[in-house]
Amino acid sequence: MPQPTSLNANLYRAMRRGTILKTLLGREPFHWVAHDRHIVEHGSRYGRWAASSARLNSATRMVCFGLGQDITFEQALIRHFGCSVVGFDPTPASVAYLKALGPIGGLSHHALALATHDGTLEFLLPPEAAADQVSASASAAYAGSSSVTVPCLTLQSALLLCDCPRADIVKMDIEGAEYAVLNQALDEGALDAVSQLMVEFHHFLPGLDVSQTRQVIGRLQQTGFRIGWVGRTNHEYLFLRR
Repeated sequence: MPQPTSLNANLYRAMRRGTILKTLLGREPFHWVAHDRHIVEHGSRYGRWAASSARLNSATRMVCFGLGQDITFEQALIRHFGCSVVGFDPTPASVAYLKALGPIGGLSHHALALATHDGTLEFLLPPEAAADQVSASASAAYAGSSSVTVPCLTLQSALLLCDCPRADIVKMDIEGAEYAVLNQALDEGALDAVSQLMVEFHHFLPGLDVSQTRQVIGRLQQTGFRIGWVGRTNHEYLFLRR
């Protein structure tokens, strides 16, 4: 669906969940995003993201980290533009969800986590009282949570595994690990060939801080990315290579 007008989208985001007040208190970043007619939103209300349609075609390769239990965005890009998608998510709920869906043309999946090393990683599962029982995290300081050990690999290793060293699109929804992963990727040049980068920032999780989001956004802008879209929750960002 087309993106709402710039004014409406920015004002909605500012007013939703008291974002403007949180921004004034220093608890949220807020970026006013100019309208771009090529930016199009896809996916369900829960799984909605946006991409620049001017940069999408059947040759586009997309690598997604953190599929959860909603791949409507990925399916839309496959269906409308013929993109090929490689997904990574080792969380038990996500693996079960993808298995239940069965084979999907244009989509492949690896039960591996994204991290700053190759090996294994301990995921803390959300507390039993949490509404979201899918989003396990290796970074959030969940108190009293159970854990599961999963295999993991770096961004560079993941791109090599899926034979996609020059991914056009990288999407990360990795529950707080994005800060360390993105800083490492920027240090190593792992994002140099990426034209669209999608990131959900998790500074709202326990043990994480909004200063981490500001620092990473600043680095991305310094290395040639601009903000093309921000989602309704003010946490999902689309960065476009200038």
